[in-house]
Amino acid sequence: MNWKSLFTAGANMSPDEVKTFMAEHDPDEYQLLDVRQPKEYRKEHIPGAILIPVKELTDRFGELDPEKPIFVYCHSGVRSKAASQLLLAANFSEIFNMSGGIIAYNGGKAVGGPEFGMELFVSGEFDDAFRMSYAMEEGLQQFYLVLQDRCDDDELKALLARLARFEEGHKAKLKAMFPAIEPGNNEAAMLLEGGFGAEQIDGYFQARPMAFDTVIQLGMMLETQAYDLYFRLAEKAEDPENEKFFRFMQTEEKQHLEFLSKEYDRQLQAL
Repeated sequence: MNWKSLFTAGANMSPDEVKTFMAEHDPDEYQLLDVRQPKEYRKEHIPGAILIPVKELTDRFGELDPEKPIFVYCHSGVRSKAASQLLLAANFSEIFNMSGGIIAYNGGKAVGGPEFGMELFVSGEFDDAFRMSYAMEEGLQQFYLVLQDRCDDDELKALLARLARFEEGHKAKLKAMFPAIEPGNNEAAMLLEGGFGAEQIDGYFQARPMAFDTVIQLGMMLETQAYDLYFRLAEKAEDPENEKFFRFMQTEEKQHLEFLSKEYDRQLQAL
């Protein structure tokens, strides 16, 4: 071990710089490393983050790709700085410490542990992975349509209709890409993207008015959760065909999230 490198911190990047880098690069071009404790990760984490607590890091270097940049974060930046030094000592070259930690990160965050939602994809067969993903798209489309029926505001109705069409378009794209697979009908149609159930999300509006901003925020939360789920599925996939599919779905959810973010920004500018 090169002990001198323990006193040489990796380059610092602000949360905004990390966020910009992730927006401009495909998810498989970098690694995002969360070095907090599992309970902190379950409460909230940056989508696509790999959880390796700092005290376990030296025993789990093999889970990281030394050929890709690694962005390290913790709660406030103290543990991530130490983790960055350990990675540099192990000859990982492109290490970036996210200064300020997750509390300074102004972006979408996912919830749940590393296994959250993955139990839905138990078989490992590509056909089943496709059907489950398709069913979650169907579930979210139907949920948007139910919300549309409940609201009276014309602008909000139009937004919900547009979001439902967005999911319909995604379903059509999936069927066109894999015409030999029948989507099927199963209980997963009651699931939404990211592994949430419709009943769970239905309670979202019990303490909130059904308004333009709350619908957009809900959509962003669901797409963020789906992005995170597909990342974790891709990381765990043993079949290359499944991994490729999950990476594709992750990229699709990223595009959905960008659309919703632009809608939210447009609304703020109109105020």
